[in-house]
Amino acid sequence: MDDLTNTLLQELEENAGKSKAEMDRACDQAIDIQRGTGTHPAGITGVSVECAEGVPIMELAKAIPHGQIGRTTAAEVRKAGGDVVRTAGRSPYHATLTGLAPEQVSKLLTPTVPNPGRKRR
Repeated sequence: MDDLTNTLLQELEENAGKSKAEMDRACDQAIDIQRGTGTHPAGITGVSVECAEGVPIMELAKAIPHGQIGRTTAAEVRKAGGDVVRTAGRSPYHATLTGLAPEQVSKLLTPTVPNPGRKRR
């Protein structure tokens, strides 16, 4: 695994089991894209994602500074026992993926693909 993935997994392990705020759940058809991890100011600990139904991947990915992204759906996250909740962020599509072990998150967001929303140099 690369350094970013190892860091994300370590932070998830350290924050597992912390409480989360009550927020609106993202729809099951929404697409999640990995961004970062930690505890959101709303008190939700997990992986920061971009999530919206009917919004192209390229649009969702624009808010993500990383060169690679992982993709899954909120339905798949919930099927694995986690949740996706809306949280404030850099874009109107920000949400937090929460309630899963680091290995589960990694499996859901693998393989990664080049970020289609990032400008090429």
